[in-house]
Amino acid sequence: MTTISAKWIRFDEITNALDYLEKCFIFLLTVKNEPQNWKWVVITLHSALYGFAISACKGMNSEIVVSRTKKGHERLIDFNEALKRCQDPIWMRVNINYEEFKFSPGQQNSIRKLHQVLRNNFEHFTPKSWSIELHYLPDMVYDCFEVVRLLIIYSDVSWRLRGAKIKKAKSIIFQAKKLIQHSQLFKETLLLNSSQNSSQ
Repeated sequence: MTTISAKWIRFDEITNALDYLEKCFIFLLTVKNEPQNWKWVVITLHSALYGFAISACKGMNSEIVVSRTKKGHERLIDFNEALKRCQDPIWMRVNINYEEFKFSPGQQNSIRKLHQVLRNNFEHFTPKSWSIELHYLPDMVYDCFEVVRLLIIYSDVSWRLRGAKIKKAKSIIFQAKKLIQHSQLFKETLLLNSSQNSSQ
């Protein structure tokens, strides 16, 4: 009789976020020839951003990012609350490695677009015909990758990843930002912004 051993795959909040980040980069590599994959860039980047925000603001205490309903069910703090706490020194002092940081107005706007305009519409897609202008996506994604970088390096996430995993996270972010900067859409957006500024 053949003995079949159990096989397991293990995630924690950080490796889960890192997996989303890696998948986001994989989809980002395909958008030039398959523009519909911007949807998956949005969804995976949102999940990576949310996951790293939770990991950053919880420090070593998972209980502070979870509330309990009257029926005793656990409920994770929402996306906006997680990112708000990450910029609040009072919350972030639970981290040993914490250095204070704030997201720029441009980054805040990109996060809002990612969350409210795109991800929520994709995840809760109502019957409609929806056209998305592609030129604002690379800049938005670039900003969000930079926010992920801040969440990693200025919190305990950096030493909890350690070794090969922190190198992998930093490499993905560096390559993604470089890929965006060299994309035709990004260059055209810079050109458009430059011409608009010079005409004002």
